[in-house]
Amino acid sequence: MSRSLLGRLLLSAGLSVLVACPALADTQVEIVRDNWGVPHVYADDVHGLYAGFGYSVAQDRLFQMEMARRSVLGEVAEVLGIERLPFDIQTRAMFDHADIRSQIEALAPEERDILRGYAAGFNLWVDRVLADPAKLMPRQFNDFGFKPRRWTEFDVAMIYVGTMAGRFSGYSAELGNAKTLAELEAQFGPEKARVLFDQMFWNEDPLAPTTVPEGGQYQRKAGLAPSEPGRFAELLHAGGLPGDDDRPRASNLWIAGPQKTTDGSTILINGPQFGNFNPSYVFSIGLHGAGFDLTGNTPFAVPNVLFGTNGTIAWGATAGPRDVNDYYRLELNPENPRQYRAHDGWKEMTARRETFRVKGQPEVETTVWESEYGVVGQIDPGTATAYAFNRAWKGQEISTLMAWVDSTKAQNYEEWLDQAEKVATTINWYYADRDGNIGYVSPGHVPVRAEGHDQRLPARPGKDDWQGVRPFADAPKGYNPSQGWIANWNNRSARGDAANFEATPWGSADRVVEIMARLDAREKLTPDEIWDINREISFLDINARYFLPFILDAAEGIDPQSQRAELVEILRHWDGQQIRAEDGRATTSAVGLFQAWLDVMVEDVLRDDNPAIPPAILYNRISRTAQMLHNALLGERAGVPQTHDFFNGADEAGRKEIILASLDKAAARLADRFCSQEPADWRIEIKQHVFETSNYLGIPQAGEDEVRAIGTSMNRGTENNRITFREGKAEFCAVTPPGQSGFISPSGEASPHYEDQLALYEGFDCRPQALTRDEVEAVAVSRETLAVPR
Repeated sequence: MSRSLLGRLLLSAGLSVLVACPALADTQVEIVRDNWGVPHVYADDVHGLYAGFGYSVAQDRLFQMEMARRSVLGEVAEVLGIERLPFDIQTRAMFDHADIRSQIEALAPEERDILRGYAAGFNLWVDRVLADPAKLMPRQFNDFGFKPRRWTEFDVAMIYVGTMAGRFSGYSAELGNAKTLAELEAQFGPEKARVLFDQMFWNEDPLAPTTVPEGGQYQRKAGLAPSEPGRFAELLHAGGLPGDDDRPRASNLWIAGPQKTTDGSTILINGPQFGNFNPSYVFSIGLHGAGFDLTGNTPFAVPNVLFGTNGTIAWGATAGPRDVNDYYRLELNPENPRQYRAHDGWKEMTARRETFRVKGQPEVETTVWESEYGVVGQIDPGTATAYAFNRAWKGQEISTLMAWVDSTKAQNYEEWLDQAEKVATTINWYYADRDGNIGYVSPGHVPVRAEGHDQRLPARPGKDDWQGVRPFADAPKGYNPSQGWIANWNNRSARGDAANFEATPWGSADRVVEIMARLDAREKLTPDEIWDINREISFLDINARYFLPFILDAAEGIDPQSQRAELVEILRHWDGQQIRAEDGRATTSAVGLFQAWLDVMVEDVLRDDNPAIPPAILYNRISRTAQMLHNALLGERAGVPQTHDFFNGADEAGRKEIILASLDKAAARLADRFCSQEPADWRIEIKQHVFETSNYLGIPQAGEDEVRAIGTSMNRGTENNRITFREGKAEFCAVTPPGQSGFISPSGEASPHYEDQLALYEGFDCRPQALTRDEVEAVAVSRETLAVPR
């Protein structure tokens, strides 16, 4: 039986049987690792189970987790220097650490044991590393010149709060929208500015596809009362001032029920997209005991398994689509900028002092100013204004985490919904079970907003104060839809204002249609066909489906011997795929020709009328600019009223000529760029799929020499997992590149599981991940027994 490098080091350090003094231990924990290095933890109580979780994470990802902890706590400058201090200051403003600590202290003992146990297990390994650094210290610590620190329950909680709650729920585009409106008003005057603004930032497009089918909202048997006003008062405090519209939007998921599959199986496929990093953003694990019996993957090793199965149900997630935040524009007292107008008088801001350690420098102290509308930022004494960021989920971060943990123990859809009801952040949850049921819910604390409140712009204190939280009955839900499948690619969840979000340009053009169209193409699909959707959509230029038909329609009847006809034929025979050839360039000139045409259309059709429109077109999702161009081309058929005509009165023939003239212009640009009149030479460069060594916050989590790259850049999940229920049995298959372990020894020897999943990922394959004890034992290659002190 082979053992990993880490396993050999454990044996040499005398750690294969007991890792703590038995006199101090009250829980025995067994960790069995499989042939991919995935740990399965067995324990009889929650503290021990999560101690095994934390211990395994520390073994595999000690440097990554140390930098993740510092990233979310705002403690990076302490080890990387003064250049990182601005990052730390901004990070610390987002969450009041005292508030998070008080939430932890309010937990029930068994819930708190999740955090305490994780920290205890993590520290077992940290202590061993510090005791024997010559063998066990990850090389990165030596390269960066500092040592790992022991963890607390607060550190464990903040990994979730910072990497999940803050990252995926702490966004708003309102400040950017307001800036755009002001620019338009200055250039065009208020009336025309409002027309242009409404076509840039619409509230409703009835043509936008939704995950809950029209009329498919699931209603629970028992009605739920709205939140009590007194309870909501606890939520009227915010933390943090995030950047506008940086919200991650790339995860996808689809579920096929038994009536949709040729073999009657139920298949859930999830591709959560967090970015591509080395070590992997996700961690695979099995937890068995103390009411848990599951296998799956979780981002940044947060103390919960976000994607997995317990054998009875399976679950997955994508980024939430609901508007749970608002900026408030505060009027400051000209005589005292630390006061803001509230109701009929001035109210004092409260000060929160934050202290930062800086490598080689004295400590730095800053002040975070807070109001009843949240953390205050962008204070401008000259105009006597500031902005506060209000989060409806403030104070509910840890209870949301615990609800997510408890959801993994659910045995049916209703038990699962019971936990979703406790979730305050915005998130999409997905469900399947061994009986063939499939479901969806999009929970979160969405404020009841005042009448007349324009969600697209910063709110007005007093006039736009929140009136409570929408009841859970309003949350978009679906259960066993008649179509037999559920799909999402960060698209709109459902119809209605409860599903609006001003930061997302949902419209008639949406990449989720690429998934939906494939699921709906045939009455039944084989399991392989359902899995292959991932490959089919990963290299697509998402815009092709929506814009190529306009080019082909405009070209009807043109001279077949003309240059235009040659260009159109290049696009006509293109399948929309962007594939990288061995020379690093696209396999066809159609990729660059189409992109150049889009750029010209944006310039000549949209931006000549409204220069506030961003010029960039994205190719992994439909950008706001692309949506506007698509709406302009649809004209009267658009879901968003086209009050302003971007084609300046051109009739149908005139519009077609504009489309073809833009194609001519695109070809001329490419001819100049490649110094060739031959379209075959116009093959643009295509990026590789790169796994970066800085985390999603830009903080190093590995050495610069640890960047990895494969094949063609893919528009797919950071990891992919497939959960299949067949004949009552659950099968879990996943790929979590580069590998399970980021461990590199002090001498530079990497774990065998450091990058052993790269080839699997590139080939759209996956590895089995065991669930039952028999399955785990069948693939076991090493085991440890820990005695965990409390």
